[in-house]
Amino acid sequence: MTISYLKITPTLARRIRLVVADVDGTLLSDGDSVSPEVATAIKSLEQCGIMVGFNSGRPLTRLEPLARKLNMSGPIIAENGCVAKLTKDSELFNLGYSREPGLKTILKFKTDFTGAIREAPDIKDRLIDVGFYADGIPHEDLIKRLEGVQLLDSGYMLHLIPQGVSKGKTLKRMMGLIGNGTLRPDEVMVFGDSSTDVSLFTEFESSVLIVNPRLTKQQTENLRKFAKYQSYLPFGDGFVEVVSHILKQRQQG
Repeated sequence: MTISYLKITPTLARRIRLVVADVDGTLLSDGDSVSPEVATAIKSLEQCGIMVGFNSGRPLTRLEPLARKLNMSGPIIAENGCVAKLTKDSELFNLGYSREPGLKTILKFKTDFTGAIREAPDIKDRLIDVGFYADGIPHEDLIKRLEGVQLLDSGYMLHLIPQGVSKGKTLKRMMGLIGNGTLRPDEVMVFGDSSTDVSLFTEFESSVLIVNPRLTKQQTENLRKFAKYQSYLPFGDGFVEVVSHILKQRQQG
């Protein structure tokens, strides 16, 4: 069960070398532009030597411009862990995943549920993840037809990604190559707001649940079982309040 972010101690705050955040519902509530306060918080982290990266369901085409604008030095993980780069300016990290199972599955969905399956607007920008909407189709009916893929619900759309892939596992897989190659899991703090971030919460002990008022009470309670800390404020304001506390704690002692 989560505890208040105010319980983050000076010792932990000084140990952090990398902050990795989800985007939608964590850094912003909608759109593509973070608030000036979020931008300042990220800049402050980078200035004190903490790398900042993204771990999102978005495709790279929607993450790279934002990472460049914010001058972030950390990794970019896109498409719910399917696609990754060590930095905003590096080449794609070869994860070895294929999009074919997802494409075959959505074709099957379109055949079985005529007229109910709609591809996401950014599907052509995605390299592995197949984003879509299923109007009026219960998730259980979709899951019964899966083969070689898993179904995720990000709250914005449904996603078909290879089995075994997750945001947390991909970040863990990259650990030995981030920064100078000496980064440890206990030096990473992760931020998220939804069920697609659970793997981050379970793979990294220093995890922060950012309040998302769009979730049901039950959904929030389920997430609180996995994250260690929780913000009070929602969306980007919650990220800012936690980062502000971390920066203050680093100055103590």
